[in-house]
Amino acid sequence: MNFATIRRRCGRLASAAAVLFLLVGAGCQRPSPDVQIVVVRPGQAPLTAPTLASTAAAPQLTPTPAPLSAPLSAPTASLSATATPFYQGPLSPACGQRLPLLPAPSGPLVDTLSPDAGALAHLQSILPDAARPALRRILAAPETVGLAVYRAGEEDSGVYLNPDVPMPLASVVKVIHLVAYAEAAAAGRLDPLRPVQLADLDAYYLPRSDLGAQARALRELEDEGRILAELEQVRLEDVPWMMIRYSSNAATDYLHLMLGQATLEETASLLGLTSQTAPCPFLGQFLAMANHTRSGNDRGAVDAYLADPVAYGREAMLLTDAYRSSAAFRDDEAAWRGLFRRPALDTQRYFSHALNPQASARDYANLMARIAQNGLSNGESSFIARRYLEWPMRFPANQEIFSNLGYKNGSLPGILTTLYYAYPKGEVTPVVVALFFRDLPLPTYREWRDSLSHDELARWLMADPQAIPALRAVLNSDF
Repeated sequence: MNFATIRRRCGRLASAAAVLFLLVGAGCQRPSPDVQIVVVRPGQAPLTAPTLASTAAAPQLTPTPAPLSAPLSAPTASLSATATPFYQGPLSPACGQRLPLLPAPSGPLVDTLSPDAGALAHLQSILPDAARPALRRILAAPETVGLAVYRAGEEDSGVYLNPDVPMPLASVVKVIHLVAYAEAAAAGRLDPLRPVQLADLDAYYLPRSDLGAQARALRELEDEGRILAELEQVRLEDVPWMMIRYSSNAATDYLHLMLGQATLEETASLLGLTSQTAPCPFLGQFLAMANHTRSGNDRGAVDAYLADPVAYGREAMLLTDAYRSSAAFRDDEAAWRGLFRRPALDTQRYFSHALNPQASARDYANLMARIAQNGLSNGESSFIARRYLEWPMRFPANQEIFSNLGYKNGSLPGILTTLYYAYPKGEVTPVVVALFFRDLPLPTYREWRDSLSHDELARWLMADPQAIPALRAVLNSDF
């Protein structure tokens, strides 16, 4: 996530100095009729709220988090042809334990639209100016857009465009990590108050790879007195906050290795994300794009990964293990990147569109509807997940329009993704939006990172009762 742009967006709404766990207004206070939201205090037995019939048992968590000094699994016997002999230590399980690393072929792609002139004129008459660039892009290049918008329970009246086509997710995939953490915390398989060394988080940080998200997250934690300064520690519960509020890749990857690859992939499967490809650590993805041990061409390496995705899954985790386990490797990588400025932007774009975790807009809209209606395995895990996602409810302008608002977005070169659920004031069911753009021209991508035109369109679809039927009439959406 580019927090600077989100901050600008929220700054236009209101200034804020609240803490995530002190959500204002009605945030996280709408349980479904058969689920009671109860917070388990330290030392209290895990909640035994009824499990929804459609929800399988939560996956088991590896009982002990994996600090840098702890052994992982035994090294594999062989590596891929593109692997490099720079690390001989223990290896974590590769990406792709249960899920594919490349998406399955999708159905027909909508690549042209012929909107009714009257419907288009009506839509343009009520559409906010800030959202107009996003609409123009949808009309001009619909094949680059995945969209699913509906009010829960009224799916047949929603708006859909390529809703079942897998699209790159960027940081939207972090919702899977959040759910896996929430389920583990609710079940007592981890202690949210456990201290986490800042040095262990820093071992996952790749300089200049997150637009400053990690530094801003730590600065706010320090300002709010949530860093145990003398011990240089934070609490574990602050790590998913860094991941969702600021989209810290280092915090995400720490949780990724702590929870385990198998748990994350099983979580995605249990959530019904049938289009989901295997998430690899962001650190491994960026190092797979380019790293100081590679002597060959970066673009050629990406092509080799596409030809042998299983080898990619191994090497992405190999690179993650090498970086987090070896200070010398980290120092060499930082020095090399400072000299050569790799990976090049076109390599980042090519890799991200091909190998970044993918899933469909419909799957993620359904996931947000599930979370919004407390549909995880029990009331407490739903509460935990919503507590993090609903951080925008600290802003008075959101409190005026919504009783609850959950949010996550993502950004990679040429890719912008947005997820929302919201309860408009007075409504008892949420509206959910999953809006994924890919193959954006770089000038458009850079402009929207500041203007957030795609985000403005998503917010309008939640806030204005006229929005969904008006856009549906233009896109001629069929369920």
